[in-house]
Amino acid sequence: MENHTINVPGAQEFARPRSRRDFFKSLAVAGAGATAASMLLSGKASAQTDDVDIANFALTLEYLEADFYARALDAGVLSGDALGVVENLASHEAQHVDALVGLIESVGATPVEKPTLTFPTDAFSSQASILDLAATFEPVGVGAYLGAAPLISSPDILAAAGSIEGVEGEHVVAINMLLGVVPYANEAFPKALTLDEVSAAVAPFLGGKMLSTGGPQLSPMEAYRLGHL
Repeated sequence: MENHTINVPGAQEFARPRSRRDFFKSLAVAGAGATAASMLLSGKASAQTDDVDIANFALTLEYLEADFYARALDAGVLSGDALGVVENLASHEAQHVDALVGLIESVGATPVEKPTLTFPTDAFSSQASILDLAATFEPVGVGAYLGAAPLISSPDILAAAGSIEGVEGEHVVAINMLLGVVPYANEAFPKALTLDEVSAAVAPFLGGKMLSTGGPQLSPMEAYRLGHL
């Protein structure tokens, strides 16, 4: 049986008790394993059309997160631990984008283009506003990967999704730590979201587009609340 287990450098660091400062340091170490392109192993990946659709759906979410964190850094309002964490998260999301693009191309499919993204006018006005919006995106990302996992047929795409979901989960904890949310991990079992729920949650940031799922469009406030389920 072919082994699809992914070795993520630095992952063992997350299993050890550590201080708040040590957690933020280990977040940077984990970034070394965030690139999922190596998951394709010997390039034997094969994917059904549905798997490619799911990978492109995930790529759209990663475009959104990568763009958000890049803008957050450009805003120049972050400092201290928050600056260090967002720098790491920006790097992780950029790696996720590159990895998913490579994964989709490796099976002979075409990655979706980066969409036009819009954010609230005050999204980057302060450190607090940036962290608050990050606390909306990250749980939705985790729920999206959890919800998509049972729908994926390709072992390579499933391995990629599982690896990225693990990193996204660490992002939730990191942002909660910065916001002083206790416990940092709010649930023993994070909520899996349907594709319609995820699409509705991010639609306000995509100009109201629904990612072709047919679900109801939510207002920005409804999307915010969905991110905190």
